[in-house]
Amino acid sequence: MKIGIITNLYPPFIRGGAEIIASIEAEGLKKAWQHVFVISSRPHNVKIKNAPLIKSPDFISVDEVNEVPVFRFSPINIYYYLNDFKYPGFVRMLWHFIDMFNVFTYFKVKKILEKEKPDVIITHNLMGLGFLIPMLLRKLKIKHVHTIHDVQMVTPSGLIIYGKENAWQHKFFKMIGYVSAMRWLMGSPDIVVSPSKFLLDFYEQSKFFAKSKKVVLPNPVKTFVKMEPKPSYNLELLYLGQMHKAKGVLELIKSFRKLKIKDIRLHIVGVGVDLEAAKKLANGDKRILFHGWLNHNMLLPLMAKADVLVVPSLCYENSPTVIYESLGMGMPVLAADIGGVAELIKEGLNGWVFPANDWEAMNKKILGIQKQRDKVKAMGDNCRVSVKDNSLEKYTDKILKLIHNE
Repeated sequence: MKIGIITNLYPPFIRGGAEIIASIEAEGLKKAWQHVFVISSRPHNVKIKNAPLIKSPDFISVDEVNEVPVFRFSPINIYYYLNDFKYPGFVRMLWHFIDMFNVFTYFKVKKILEKEKPDVIITHNLMGLGFLIPMLLRKLKIKHVHTIHDVQMVTPSGLIIYGKENAWQHKFFKMIGYVSAMRWLMGSPDIVVSPSKFLLDFYEQSKFFAKSKKVVLPNPVKTFVKMEPKPSYNLELLYLGQMHKAKGVLELIKSFRKLKIKDIRLHIVGVGVDLEAAKKLANGDKRILFHGWLNHNMLLPLMAKADVLVVPSLCYENSPTVIYESLGMGMPVLAADIGGVAELIKEGLNGWVFPANDWEAMNKKILGIQKQRDKVKAMGDNCRVSVKDNSLEKYTDKILKLIHNE
């Protein structure tokens, strides 16, 4: 069987967890002796290891990532997907319209599919490649499995903030027909996979995927790294993610500073548009340490030292990859109860939850954790057990059974 994976981004081009999940899935299917290839985007004139430099935006290059061939091209549009933050709202609106009906992408993907002749296509996020792809798969009569990762098909930013669920921009996109158009473009893939019940319910309420077989299947964990805890006098908290106010990092810093206890430290790993605002809020507090962006080898020692991962998100999350990674390494998680996050946390066993945007409740949880650090250290095995059924091997087996209608 030959399986193709189509995703807007693919390593080394990364923005969030969706492209990481797509790459992990590709590796799993490759190890299962399947013929696998990937179709994705790339910036114009950016050199990729083992791939030729693109000299025109319609040139398709091929490289390999972990022995999986990756077909890449630069979609014709106003700007490349990862550069959206550089442009004002009205330009982004025009970009989205072109992206929804990107005929260029349609024919580029069609060319690749006609050459590769896959039996099944698994799509992930398509924003930045174009939403004519599902229509193409229907025309070519290729079995289609779609994995949903966020709420971008209802609101283009992909962000719905707690307390602002009925904000004007969400109503605006519904009013101009964006949701209806996306519902029509996506149609009903043969199978729709959602990592969380929350996100599947969200799309069903918006009347997406009416005729699809729908399955909740948590994200895969590539490896289970058993970290040897490094004792510290302090309670070591870790935030790992984008430096964006929607992720709750700014409020986390403000609330943390209200804890007048010396033996608690907060490590912040990540970059983004609100990094400078975060540093300003920290105001030189020596208990708050900024590490910037860290590669995997540099991150592991810090995670071995940390006691608890903090996920304080203010936006409706699907099923954050960072939580799977943390639990797989034996680190409990303190997370805001929003979106699909609480589906991963079992209170007191592999972590704790607090009501979203309730920072006083979060601080009370932190103080409670600080008073029972011995128990926290002993939670490692519970954390790993809680995600043992999400191993890459088991995930791959479940995907293949879905494809074969077993």
